[in-house]
Order: sequence, then structure tokens, then C-alpha cells
Amino acid sequence: MAGMQDQLLQMAVIFGTMHIVKRAGLEDPEYAMLIRSAYAVATALMIAFTFYMKSLIQKKNDTTALEYDDPAPGNQGAPRIETTICRYDLAEIAKLQKSSLFTIGIVAFMHFKFGYIQPLILQTLLPMLNLYKSQLFQIHILGKPATDSLKRPWIPENPFAALTGGAAANPSEVAAIENDSDGAAASSSAASSPGAPAAKSKSKKESRKDK
Repeated sequence: MAGMQDQLLQMAVIFGTMHIVKRAGLEDPEYAMLIRSAYAVATALMIAFTFYMKSLIQKKNDTTALEYDDPAPGNQGAPRIETTICRYDLAEIAKLQKSSLFTIGIVAFMHFKFGYIQPLILQTLLPMLNLYKSQLFQIHILGKPATDSLKRPWIPENPFAALTGGAAANPSEVAAIENDSDGAAASSSAASSPGAPAAKSKSKKESRKDK
């Protein structure tokens, strides 16, 4: 449910921003420098937060062992990952920084090549919102315990799980359900099999009486 709420909030921010941009006429070139400055400040602040969190992680140097299966799709047969809390969080910080740099490149290309203003405005707001909701920010900046949804490893939630009746089933749970089904079928078969000979013997007795 939290994943769905996050998606709805993000969509509300996107459509609300687009409406405000059109309503206030912010696509006018005279606002371009102001919007560029706001985007630059927000982006610099977000990148600064990632480096600050990185320094906090390195300072804590939590060497608690962390062992888990690779949650990436199609990696069911991959070997089990063994790492530490510190190395795991640093890897997540690196992913966040690479993603941010890639987004900056795309937004800059769209703005300077095609003159789009809306991507600048959206990327002034969304990255900071996503950073605030991230597990890294919640744990290392807000000081929340790494439990429940903040427990490592962090697997992205399926925002449509609530619409399809819940999250996808765990493979082990699926196997257990299949085994239970097979056991139930076998029990049902075994329960019905003794009745078959009885019915057969009964039919033989009736045929003898008729004779």
C-alpha cells in the first residue's frame, strides 16, 4: 500500500506542476534563467546529501554481515550475496549518484537542445522528494531503525501489487502451496481407493444372489 501511495503522490506532483507551469506561464523564456538556477540549486543540494550520507556510512563502518539472494528479476539461480551493512549502503549510494548524473544529462539535453522547461521544474522537485523517501535518507539522516520496510536488502515495491491482490508470492511459499496441493490430492486419492474394491466386492455379491 505504501508503494501505491508513493506512486500516487508522485503523479500528483507531476500533474500539479504541469498545471501550475501552464497556468503561471512559466514556459516563457523570460523565466528560463530563474528556473535553471532553481534546478541547479536543488540538484547540487541532492548530490551534496548523497556525499554527506556516504561520509556517515563510512564513519559508522557497520561491519555487520548481510547475506541475501539477489532480488533482481531473472536471477533466481544466482549465488547468494554475502556483504556487510557498510558495503551494501555504499553500493546503494553509488547507484543513487549514477542515476542522478544520468538524469541530469538527459534533462540538460532536453532543455538546451529542444528548449523544454517542464523537465527542469519537475526535476527540481521530484529528486528531493524521492531522496526524502529513500531508505538511505530515512536511516542515515532521520535516524530511523532499519526494520520493517527499511530492513535490508531493499527490494523495490510493485506499486500495482495492491490492485492485483497483494505482493507476488515468495517462491518458497509457492512451492509449499504446491506441495500441500499435491498432498491433498494424494490424500483424496488414497481415501477414495479403498472404497473402489468395496464397491467391486459388493457388485460381485449382488451378481451371485441374482444367480
